[in-house]
Amino acid sequence: MIQKLIKCTFPTSLYHTANAHGWSQLAPWCWDSSRNELSRPERLGSGKQVLVKVTSAEARTFMICIGAERLEETDYDVVESNVKRWLSVDWDPNPAIRIAAPLDGHIALFIKQGGGRFLRSSTFYEDFVKTLCTINANWAFTRRMVSSLVDLLGNGVFPTPLTIIDSGEGVLRQYLRLGFRARHVVELSRQLLDQGWIDDLGNLVHLKLTFEDLVGLRGIGVYSASHLMMLSQDFRRIPIDSEVSRYCRQQYDIEPEGIESFFDNWGDYKFLGYKVRRTLDGGD
Repeated sequence: MIQKLIKCTFPTSLYHTANAHGWSQLAPWCWDSSRNELSRPERLGSGKQVLVKVTSAEARTFMICIGAERLEETDYDVVESNVKRWLSVDWDPNPAIRIAAPLDGHIALFIKQGGGRFLRSSTFYEDFVKTLCTINANWAFTRRMVSSLVDLLGNGVFPTPLTIIDSGEGVLRQYLRLGFRARHVVELSRQLLDQGWIDDLGNLVHLKLTFEDLVGLRGIGVYSASHLMMLSQDFRRIPIDSEVSRYCRQQYDIEPEGIESFFDNWGDYKFLGYKVRRTLDGGD
């Protein structure tokens, strides 16, 4: 097993990041709360598949454990880059803390202690497809769809865009039970590749992707685009679905159309104002 420490510039909580939203419950992730350990299998550029585990070490430091005796230098670089992407270690929380401090001191402290990050997948493409699997689906159904993609198409890891395209709409719809999403997943996978937004492995190439870019894609609405921008640390919008609507109606007595304006005083950090307060109040 290969082990290496990575150091973070800013406080980063593995626990809060893994539990910030439901991604750690989706294959191929595994979150072990008793050991504070996050893991998943990764397919490297060389074709080798390895298990990667991350645990907290000391302050602002994480231990990466790779289930291999040796790796090519390029493969090791990929693993380290992926782990940093999972945890958004390059995100600077200080502007968010400055906004939060006069509005809600508890939220400011939470972010200062390493919260406010949201677990991301190894590639933009994986986050993109998983977001599509949350549309008009309860969480149990989302988990089943993602597990099918990983187990039946990816052989234990998330499938590449070309694997999904080659499988075709029929397989995704009937065999993997993605329903109406099957056509969108195949068509959007092809479009992302053809427009040069992602590479063959699903890594984002179009690094200045905007909300307007995303809603311009057929099959991507305001909710999906807002969710994907949130995973890119753009917190200006709240991805409003039935669960967010239910919570805000119950907690604040506001209807869906009033949610965004209710958090206007959070400026560029509306989503943090909503989500971190919900977390601190014991919401999921």
